[in-house]
Amino acid sequence: MKELWASMLVTAVAACLTGCAASGPAASAADTGLLGASPAEFCAEAQRIVSRTDKLGEFVVHPDFDGFVKSKTNIDPLTMHVYVWPAADDPDRAVAISCKMKSADHLNAAFGPGTAGPDGLCQDMNRETLRQVRASLPDAADRQVVLDPGENVFNEKQPAATGPDWLAPFQLTTEDESGALTIHSKGFRVDWLDPRFARFDARVRGVHYCHLIAPAYLRDLLAGRAAAGVTIGREWSSPPASRQ
Repeated sequence: MKELWASMLVTAVAACLTGCAASGPAASAADTGLLGASPAEFCAEAQRIVSRTDKLGEFVVHPDFDGFVKSKTNIDPLTMHVYVWPAADDPDRAVAISCKMKSADHLNAAFGPGTAGPDGLCQDMNRETLRQVRASLPDAADRQVVLDPGENVFNEKQPAATGPDWLAPFQLTTEDESGALTIHSKGFRVDWLDPRFARFDARVRGVHYCHLIAPAYLRDLLAGRAAAGVTIGREWSSPPASRQ
């Protein structure tokens, strides 16, 4: 996925997501917005929509899963992390993008009340992706698409184990007998001020993690060029002190 890893550390500019065209002479209306965004720009837009903020920072794109797992968001300087899931049969085609972002309450604590929030859901970003993809595919406007509302992951018995639960494999897309497509997501949020995590390492607090469908994969699904049933995620275990 050479084009996805061209820049390992990107300062995301959200303004480009809604107005600028993809670079190169072949850019078209279908390649603007999220469809033409880099992985870092995509997660910047996710931060804006999910945490409801215009306070953006740097997004580090990780070429390997282990590096992404071990990464931690930071508030000063504001730094977040990205991992792109390739298709099983084509390493150059992204099917999902995972974003480690900051929770609204941590952004408010660090940069002042009103900076962000209230936090939304990961599916809010998938909804925006769907809107933009539909706009690029008028012939697929009637395809029934459902956003699965059951996205939240939290281990009530072992809150510290929620990170590995979030990373575990799950089916990103499913299709029923009628042809209706369902987009699934996993969201993991630990508020900065949540008393359950008050004694935890600051690096694992004030976070909002999302697994999100890649715009190009969703476009291929609606256009009939790709099949549903993709699974993303991997099993991960680590010592409690270094967990997500």
